[in-house]
Amino acid sequence: MIKYDIFVESLQELPEGEEITVPVRDLTPGIHKYSYKYVRALVSADADRYPEGLLIRFGRGQEYGKPYSMKVLEFVERIPAKYL
Repeated sequence: MIKYDIFVESLQELPEGEEITVPVRDLTPGIHKYSYKYVRALVSADADRYPEGLLIRFGRGQEYGKPYSMKVLEFVERIPAKYL
């Protein structure tokens, strides 16, 4: 299972069942651990609903006690193609 974490101010920033575009941090072990990615995704409070795990963190890094799940629909490139 691929795991990500996200920093939010409140859980209202993560509406369930709606497509959202958010920055997430990859927690998969390896060279790219802790790298940020922008994704278009679906999020659920049910930890088993979607294939990827999502750890919620608040402003100062405090973990939310319940794991969420996420389905990545698309990785979004934030740098315009002419600069790549």
